Amino acid sequence: MPDFTVVTYFTPNFQCFESGLREDCLRFNYPFHSQGLAENYQNVIQAFDYKISFIHEMVQRFDRVLWLDVECRIVRPLPEQWTSPLISTYVSGRSQGFSSGVLMLDKSQLDFIEMWMKYAPKYPDYPDDFVLDFLAMVASLDFMTVPLEFYDRDTSCPVARGLWENEHTIIQHPTINRWPEPLKYRKAFNGKERKRRTEIALISRQRKALYYRNFSGDFTSVEQVMQTGMQDEYHQSGWVFDAIQQRYAPEMYWPELADDFTAKPRSFQQSWDNFNKKPKGTAFRDRAIRAMRLDAQDAKKHGRARAIDRTGLLDRIRDWFNRFR
Repeated sequence: MPDFTVVTYFTPNFQCFESGLREDCLRFNYPFHSQGLAENYQNVIQAFDYKISFIHEMVQRFDRVLWLDVECRIVRPLPEQWTSPLISTYVSGRSQGFSSGVLMLDKSQLDFIEMWMKYAPKYPDYPDDFVLDFLAMVASLDFMTVPLEFYDRDTSCPVARGLWENEHTIIQHPTINRWPEPLKYRKAFNGKERKRRTEIALISRQRKALYYRNFSGDFTSVEQVMQTGMQDEYHQSGWVFDAIQQRYAPEMYWPELADDFTAKPRSFQQSWDNFNKKPKGTAFRDRAIRAMRLDAQDAKKHGRARAIDRTGLLDRIRDWFNRFR
């Protein structure tokens, strides 16, 4: 029997994902605990912050836990060497750092989790993993990291940030859950941006990126069907495409939230390239972390009140990724 329990919580709008993760844990004989909430959160950051208190409760109850966002799927058994503290991490042209959708912690990290609970509400404009990133540096907590990949289907990274997989994939961490309200997530992870397009156009572009990151089928065959324009409902790999109306969506959001397939980016490669463009200025995540400070008590305990230089951590993250290239 594994020495960890897989834990997650879900709101009513995410309940549709829970059965998949539950089935995976049953297949691999992993203890599993989920909790359903009665209401949805209006604010993405509030949902993130609740996760921290939930993890705190689960660690007290089960000791070692593997938190997975409820939309995650377990594709292969976890390696025996995966142990707490463990977190997924990523590198893109715009940012790099922790991604707390895959996170293993145990009772020896309770003090650290309580710091996370303390500081997340102090920074209500930033996601929980921004705060986690900051605290791990100032507290010198050395996480074991498992890299995730957004686009490269040939990667050897163990976490796929989509519903695709290869022989190296252990966990899929898809983002199709963002389809109904993609701009809420864009704002949370990228901050306020100058609007150069209408809201409808922005939503369509965000959804097109979600398609290229998440779709596990054959992009070429879909393009052929859509260009021919003859089929009104073509199903492939959990998605629906209407070539006559040029509309598409994941099956769970079809047809109510079908969107414009002709929106940019218009190719997988363009989407990949857009994602990896370096920002003109400092990335939002880096600006956020530089603005965070410990209070006097914690600064005295940990030796510094502010994380000014992330160079060492970012170099380590890039090194971790290079091992999976």
